[in-house]
Amino acid sequence: MRRRSQITLLIVALAIAAGLVLVFRTAPIPIQTIKVQRGPLREVVEEEGKTRMHDHYMVAATVGGKLRRVDLHAGDRVRAGETLAWIDPSPLEPRQSAVLEARLRAAEANQQHAAALAGRAKAEYGQAEKDLQRGRELYSQGIISREALDKAVTLEEAAQQQLKAAHSGAESAAYQVEEAKSALLVYQPGGSDLPVAVVAPADGRVLRILEQSERVVAPGTPLLELGYTPRLEIVSDFLTRDAVRIKPDMRAVITDWGGENAIAARVRTVEPGGFTKVSALGVEEQRVNVICDFAGDTHGLQDNYHVEVSVIVWQGDNVLQVPSSAVFRSAEEWAVFVVKDSRARKTYVRIGHRGETDWEVRDGLDVGQEVIVHPSAEVQDGVKVQEVNRH
Repeated sequence: MRRRSQITLLIVALAIAAGLVLVFRTAPIPIQTIKVQRGPLREVVEEEGKTRMHDHYMVAATVGGKLRRVDLHAGDRVRAGETLAWIDPSPLEPRQSAVLEARLRAAEANQQHAAALAGRAKAEYGQAEKDLQRGRELYSQGIISREALDKAVTLEEAAQQQLKAAHSGAESAAYQVEEAKSALLVYQPGGSDLPVAVVAPADGRVLRILEQSERVVAPGTPLLELGYTPRLEIVSDFLTRDAVRIKPDMRAVITDWGGENAIAARVRTVEPGGFTKVSALGVEEQRVNVICDFAGDTHGLQDNYHVEVSVIVWQGDNVLQVPSSAVFRSAEEWAVFVVKDSRARKTYVRIGHRGETDWEVRDGLDVGQEVIVHPSAEVQDGVKVQEVNRH
């Protein structure tokens, strides 16, 4: 009888102990997981930027005198040689006459320089056309890749645009010479007493009117700012540590410009000189301007519009990747938590290129493995986990 009572008490104690284990055992930590997969990945560097017209012209008073009221307004289109303003010249001193003669000589030298640049641009365009024709023949024979042919097309288009810009610069220089001659003619003995016309150096649009009302101006006073609308570009100042990875002809994407879709662009050049800029937090940063050209339509953007510029510095089509939210630092290495047998297992990985939301994994993981995203501080190596919502 006594032995039976002992057995009964032992069974009750075991039952109580089992119940306590069930009550107080550690519950699995809720987690979210995603499977390691392969797919396209691109690495970009981003920065704010703004649009600007490639060719800006600051139109200034060619002579001193009384400026008549300017009838133009910002946004008006003008043609090369069109009269922008009139100035009634004031009597000229001998010293001012010498200045005007020097300005004429400088304008003539600038015209010769512009003509030389136009000739160089014409030669480069001719060579680019020949290279493109040769590239098309080699591509049809299977000797060069499609990428090489696309690069030849881009170089030919860039040379064509540079030729247009050079011709525009030559026209502008020619008009500057005419302006300087007319300014000097006004004050020569027997010259005209008529007002002096200030003319547009090239086709474009009026960006700003600096002197709208009638007043007395000195020679060289800025009156209007013109822009050559067909040549719209994007300029953005990147940190120098990012700019060293950017090369001409790299693809870029323009976003946050006001429209729904991104705009395609290409890097034309990275300026050779950097500058110091103070950030919003008061930190001095070394930056450099990166200039991009639109690959197609500008979608109504005008001068000095805000945009976001993303330059694609690397791109792959079949890349093993995980979300950046799954990767964390462990000592001096990168690691992730892999779910195996309902437990979190810390796994060290080697990271390659870093995309906007996903990172390349070069070693440590295989396709199909499940990793924990946004692991909390409770997740440690070996703890039991339970998935609550798979991505």
